[in-house]
Amino acid sequence: MKVLVGLSGGVDSAVAAKLLIDQGYDVTGVTMQLLPNLTGIYKEQTDDIEDAKKVAAKLGIKHLVYDMRETFKTAIIDYFVEEYKLGRTPNPCFICNSKIKFGIFLEQALKDGFDKIATGHYAKIEKTEIGGEERFLLRQAKDSQKDQSYFLALLTQKQLSHSIFPLGDFTKEKVRSIAEEAGLINAHRPDSQDICFVPDDDYTRVINALAKDSFKEGKFVDTQGKEIGRHKGLQYYTIGQRRGLAIAMGYPVYVVKKDAKTNTVTVGRDKELFAESLIASKVNLISKKIIDKEIDIEIKTRYRQQKKKAKLIPLKTEELKPTGKFKVEFIEPEKAVAEGQAAVFYDGDYIIGGGIIESVERLEH
Repeated sequence: MKVLVGLSGGVDSAVAAKLLIDQGYDVTGVTMQLLPNLTGIYKEQTDDIEDAKKVAAKLGIKHLVYDMRETFKTAIIDYFVEEYKLGRTPNPCFICNSKIKFGIFLEQALKDGFDKIATGHYAKIEKTEIGGEERFLLRQAKDSQKDQSYFLALLTQKQLSHSIFPLGDFTKEKVRSIAEEAGLINAHRPDSQDICFVPDDDYTRVINALAKDSFKEGKFVDTQGKEIGRHKGLQYYTIGQRRGLAIAMGYPVYVVKKDAKTNTVTVGRDKELFAESLIASKVNLISKKIIDKEIDIEIKTRYRQQKKKAKLIPLKTEELKPTGKFKVEFIEPEKAVAEGQAAVFYDGDYIIGGGIIESVERLEH
């Protein structure tokens, strides 16, 4: 079987390639060139590509480069900026996996004669049968600290069926030891923590470089709608933010809501940050083909949080047809839920599916 492994230049993808070679696959490495030439925003991928080439040479496999810069700019970077213009808080990695890394990358790999693609993601794929039909399930990885299944919840059955995650049963420590034993140059390379086009987690720097003129100063308002100050622009604020507001209320206040139509930022007390429900749109289902009635689930609305119990309710038209949207009702109110972020639904360590948080119903006080 011919497998095209995405080599990022990091240790995880390098070890993924080595494991597949050891298992007898016909492996080729490829680096996705994603970052367009936006001078002064981030570092070009030159070093990553060179490191990936060295890893491929050490492993004795061919190395390719797929130039996806134009598509990445349109589908991910422009999307990221547009979401901020709408007053939302996007999760570009969530979208990138479905559209780029397992989207156009997979399509190009299949065109080039490969049977499957593989990456260094920490997650598991299981093939099963549901109702007489073959179905591919997504599970959390063995290493709970590195598990990345949250970011993969938009993957379709086709994408999962053509993908391999060799690291699903490995801890990070084991991956590094395999790389060291194999003499790979990136065995101890630090993990990248940031969104690839947002260095140092400085979102506003990127947004200002690309679209500063789209944002204007506006009003800070309290939860009753009363003006209490002026904000610098919607791009500077996220739901739950406390620092940098420069508002003196006599008690701590947090960003509760952003409204692009009125260009206002609503702030409130800690208790006003809590939501009782949300609506998720563009929902992709993985472990179930269809959900036509309310079910009990666990949910994450941010990557680094514990799963919370909730009810998942399919929304239907007046003719009782599915809309692709679901309502999530939290069993206990959930804090700092942000429109535009990813909502991922779980059944144990299996991913039921996921979507984009379209709206949030916050508790009234």
